[in-house]
Amino acid sequence: MIDEHQMHSIIATAICECRKERPDQQIDTEEAKSIAKCIVEALADAGLQIAPKPSDNASSTKDS
Repeated sequence: MIDEHQMHSIIATAICECRKERPDQQIDTEEAKSIAKCIVEALADAGLQIAPKPSDNASSTKDS
């Protein structure tokens, strides 16, 4: 199961990092989280979903 709060926080952090070098265009954390939620909703509406990366154990078993 995916922790939606964590997913939104990760996306929001990435959004804020994109604006880091442009102080005149910085975005606050709450606005970035709101944008992140919209992104996740848009992906879901398009039939896509974000899922955790499979663990290394699962991929090493597949390669055997």
